[in-house]
Amino acid sequence: MRIMTAAAVTGLATSSLVACSGSGGVGSSGAGSSSELNIISAEPTSGLDPNTAVTQTSLRVMELMYDTLIDYDAKGGLVPDLATKWAPSANGKSYTFSLRKGAKFSDGSAITATDVKFSLERAAKGQALKTALSDMTSVNVLDPSTVKVNLKSPSRVFLNALARVGNAAILSQKAVTANTSYFTKPTATSGPWSLQQWTPQSNLGLTANTFYWRTGFPKIKTINYAFSSDGTTEASALQAGTADMTYPMAPEDALRLQKAGAINYYPTPTPGVVMWGLDKTKPPFNDVRARQAVAYMAPRADKQSACWSNIGANATGNLIFNGNWAYTPGLNKYGVSQSDALAKAGALLDAAGWKMGSGGVRQAEGVKGVANGTKFAVTVPYENAWTQARCNTQLLQSDLKPLGVQITPQAYDTATFYPDVAKNKFQMYHAGDQWATVDDEMSQAFTCNGQATNLIAKWCDPQVDDLIAKAQATLDLTKAKQYYAQVQQIVEDQVPAIVTGNQYAVVGLATRVHGYVARADGSNRSLIEATLG
Repeated sequence: MRIMTAAAVTGLATSSLVACSGSGGVGSSGAGSSSELNIISAEPTSGLDPNTAVTQTSLRVMELMYDTLIDYDAKGGLVPDLATKWAPSANGKSYTFSLRKGAKFSDGSAITATDVKFSLERAAKGQALKTALSDMTSVNVLDPSTVKVNLKSPSRVFLNALARVGNAAILSQKAVTANTSYFTKPTATSGPWSLQQWTPQSNLGLTANTFYWRTGFPKIKTINYAFSSDGTTEASALQAGTADMTYPMAPEDALRLQKAGAINYYPTPTPGVVMWGLDKTKPPFNDVRARQAVAYMAPRADKQSACWSNIGANATGNLIFNGNWAYTPGLNKYGVSQSDALAKAGALLDAAGWKMGSGGVRQAEGVKGVANGTKFAVTVPYENAWTQARCNTQLLQSDLKPLGVQITPQAYDTATFYPDVAKNKFQMYHAGDQWATVDDEMSQAFTCNGQATNLIAKWCDPQVDDLIAKAQATLDLTKAKQYYAQVQQIVEDQVPAIVTGNQYAVVGLATRVHGYVARADGSNRSLIEATLG
């Protein structure tokens, strides 16, 4: 899956692999070089503008081109980037940031507080961070190396927004305002690499920023991307040695190639969901009993072993998983034995008016808005380029058959899948998403105006919005965890979407790549310190 982030993605497409030669292509003369890294992955088709580019394909390129004020370490802790330190005011309604002196854009111009003010004010108006920065009221330049950011109210998660790699980019005000087409080929960028060239539907090349503030970094001087939407092709390139890196990688391919000694693989345990989306505006899923019944029977342990090679997490009522600070044990309403699940689900459907009919398929009897005798039969689309989605949807078909629910899997064009989800074209659909933090997951997927709500929960519950707002305002993590537990209990009972676990994205790397570390936010920024053998 080309996992989405944080938005109703429209017009998204990935191109097929185009053979490349010379600069910027897998298979070029740089293959095997100690200074060139060759990546094969999907094209950043949502562009390179931090305000609008929200897909993983774009974020993974932008994070190498743009630095942020603060960053995450491998475990998800906040660390300095272009800001060397920051301090909240006594009332928590402002933060003062000290900027790194001597930091420069890739054209050699200084990165100043004026550029930071411009970047944050621009981000607050953009699709990607508008919601996350909604509490920001103003940015004051105190001197060339100091900015003060003012907030409406204290916010624990404000700093998370500033660490959103790719989207919270610090931009050159002069370069951006001088060129209305700036983001078609960004220049004067703040990050470790600069865009050298981009041939749509073919390849992209980055070169090291010679003015980068981290002296001696990045170690890798050139990064060549070849674009592909075919996981098999990507794995083959890695195995053949014509590519050094691919992501996200099918778990079974990663395990196979590591066993063969061809690669090392790195799962990234970011917060996220693998789920079944539901149209709750009409039968059968406008009835919570039908949603709960399917939730009892939806594949979990079997899909994890059969489809994900046991890489990832299972959910039986929870949205946050063990290992995260906000995890709360005991949210496992749907974690019952197969026989108990069938009994509970059957009773729920009987009560909802879906009675077992001839041929082992349930039929409507007195269901409002549905003709008697109508079968409980649902077509479930999944992304045709996501192998695990196909496997999981086929398991859903098998697991729901004993309940008398007829599922028809439907392979659906990946490029139009999420736009059609956003247009409410499907009764039920397979989906997944990942976020940098659990706070992002909660606000973006389950609040009324969350950037991904129309792809994930497809609902609006003011009580949930209030709880999430409280969790993100408090500086007390224990209280925040309690608020999130209440949110999960509501979701567990109301089932706006059937969350069955999380897919950990897998990064595959050639064994000659050293020093890479998988980060909790899914970022590849550890490439800054990586070397090639």
